Amino acid sequence: MMQFMAIRQQLLAQIDRGLLAPGKKLPGERQLAETFSTTRVTLREALAVLEAEGRLYRRERRGWFVAPTPCAYDPNQLMDWQQYFSPYGGQFYWMTQKTQMADAMISDQMQLPPFGQVFEGEGIVSVEQLPVGFVRTFLHPEFFPTIWDAGDKATLADPAMVASESHWSSAWEALEEKRSKALEVAAGTPALMLRRYWRIHQASGWRTIRIDQEWWRQHAVSLCGGSAYETRR
Repeated sequence: MMQFMAIRQQLLAQIDRGLLAPGKKLPGERQLAETFSTTRVTLREALAVLEAEGRLYRRERRGWFVAPTPCAYDPNQLMDWQQYFSPYGGQFYWMTQKTQMADAMISDQMQLPPFGQVFEGEGIVSVEQLPVGFVRTFLHPEFFPTIWDAGDKATLADPAMVASESHWSSAWEALEEKRSKALEVAAGTPALMLRRYWRIHQASGWRTIRIDQEWWRQHAVSLCGGSAYETRR
């Protein structure tokens, strides 16, 4: 067995036995390398595997920590992030809110007129004061006409959602600098990326009124509920 896998097994055994509790900070890399009589390069290979498995997480310039139990996350649920993650001790806050001309993809999905505008917001989901999700939402101005009037207190809950549905897809993606900084990880760190399309049914057919893009730390969420994504409008 390769040495980094042996180290991975030893750390995993201590986590599974409760000797390394969720949220506990591991000793520094130099100390761990000495403990396992290995190089820091080999040690980092073991830590990276455990991170990919969702058993450890890293905070930039703060070190390695034992990951908590991931939040069960069903993207089919038409709920705001604050509402969904509050039972897990989660909090949500807006970073930016703006109105801008929609790009081609958003315009096509929402069936906007030429030069149509869209409301865009970016925010952070934190669990136990750790940023775990970077989210971006695009809102159809016809259905959310005064959404940003409430500023950082804005909520996306809307009566129109009662008759709506969500289609989503997921993939792994390396974080670029802006999102990695917000999540306190190194640029290039893999993250679970979700795209959600919120639709309502009208006489003319289904209408997309909200599009979410979400980036989650590897340990943060466990997806439940099947994706019902279809390429229809």
